[in-house]
Amino acid sequence: MSARQGFTFLVCPDPEMIKREIRRLMAGAGSGFTRQVFWGDADEFDPSFWQALASVSLFAEPKAVVLRRAEGLAGDFWEKLARPLAGFNEHVWPIVCLEGPHDPKKGPSLPKGLADRPYWKAGRERGWVWISPGLTDETMLPTLRDWAQARRLGFDKGVLQELARLLPRDMAACAGELEKLELAAAGGMIRREHLELVSAETELDIFGFLKALEENRDPAGVWRTVFGHQLASDDGFLFQFLAILAREARTMWQLAAEDPECRVHPYVRKLKTPMAQRLGPRGLARLWDLALEAETSVKFGIRTPDQALEMLVADLGVLFSGARRAA
Repeated sequence: MSARQGFTFLVCPDPEMIKREIRRLMAGAGSGFTRQVFWGDADEFDPSFWQALASVSLFAEPKAVVLRRAEGLAGDFWEKLARPLAGFNEHVWPIVCLEGPHDPKKGPSLPKGLADRPYWKAGRERGWVWISPGLTDETMLPTLRDWAQARRLGFDKGVLQELARLLPRDMAACAGELEKLELAAAGGMIRREHLELVSAETELDIFGFLKALEENRDPAGVWRTVFGHQLASDDGFLFQFLAILAREARTMWQLAAEDPECRVHPYVRKLKTPMAQRLGPRGLARLWDLALEAETSVKFGIRTPDQALEMLVADLGVLFSGARRAA
């Protein structure tokens, strides 16, 4: 069996980074490890966690026993954990994940009493405790350099710094944006024009939103997106949404008409043209009509902005799903 840590603590507020670190560690330990996952924030803690730490499988296959979101567990848990961590078990690899907030000045918020436990101190000395603040302004640049180096990608002058500013401070969302850039980076270079592919963190990803409507994919998620932006907006989300929608409608109209003045990245063109063609002139015109109806209904006092937005999203769902079925 390959050498691996006796036990591991992963401390990071970003769940995607936690998952990636687990995969990295297990890959480095060699094949053959199975994985059992338990959740520290479950309504009732699963007592079989303790059995998993103590038992060996029928064929003595090595296993990683992973405890996610353990930061809220009480002091008696950390006291009881001392025994399973006391010695090296070649068949069981305990991995405990603390996913609470990370203060930029004070560091991670650890469960009360954990820092005084002998196993925690031993883990820190042996390098078995991984602590990361997640994606921050300080960690984004080195993260991007590592990502680009692993894929043999380069950046035009100033692009790395601008990309670091644009990307969301969430690894799952960031990975989605980087995947788009990797696909678009012909010749292995990420250029300034590629940055238009990156969805601004504070702005709705309108194409992804319309795509979800068209495919009738995750309707609950669609509404969560709408309500989330409504709640986050200080001055009402409707008119922001209408501006974003108008910009997207204009782009799709130009793509459908093969307008030579439509200056978008080839990747964006490839992505959006099929939707524009499925809508066709009638559907695209209806898009403008719906936006105008929403705006005028508020200006004439017929609906509140929230009511107009909800009606608009429902009508957009009918329009886009209908275009998909007719194609």
